[in-house]
Amino acid sequence: MRRLVLIAGSIGVAIFIFVLSAYRFTPESAALSNSAVTDDFEYVDQQGIGEAEILLFKSDVKEEYMTVLAEKSGFLYRSKYSTYTPYTSDPLQLIGGMSVTSKENALTYLSVLSNDEKVAYIEAGVEPHVERRDVSKGERVTFLFPFSKQIDKLNATAFDENGKKLYYFGYPKGTNIFRQEDFRWHEYK
Repeated sequence: MRRLVLIAGSIGVAIFIFVLSAYRFTPESAALSNSAVTDDFEYVDQQGIGEAEILLFKSDVKEEYMTVLAEKSGFLYRSKYSTYTPYTSDPLQLIGGMSVTSKENALTYLSVLSNDEKVAYIEAGVEPHVERRDVSKGERVTFLFPFSKQIDKLNATAFDENGKKLYYFGYPKGTNIFRQEDFRWHEYK
């Protein structure tokens, strides 16, 4: 009887430490254990690269998107990194972005929602990793690269069906004042 109590107590302590350490069996449960993801967030999408998974959530209550990284450690996952992006009414809306370099992973994630019927495709990346995604009004496109680069340095550009540049992502050209509200898609003039 005494041995059974000792074993049960040891298992209880191990489970308690496991829960406090934020290690989980799946990337989804690790992301949900991230303190930034509160109960009002709902799951949108998941993309993986190597030993990492990027999960995108949104909250209509807070009017923001949350990008969360879940990294594999052994056979478990842990989530320590997250970024948020506020809702906007822009023709092209950044809804998720993250650039991470850790001991195990390097990645860059960019997710965009198009609200402009003129936009036919978006290109993003740095040579030789430039990718093109077709998009229609109301659709979301996602880029995930196996390197860490600031998302405003991905040369993200939106084009119409004839290849004319419509928008670029980042800060306004020709500025030396960097404000958070200016970090968005800008129309080519």
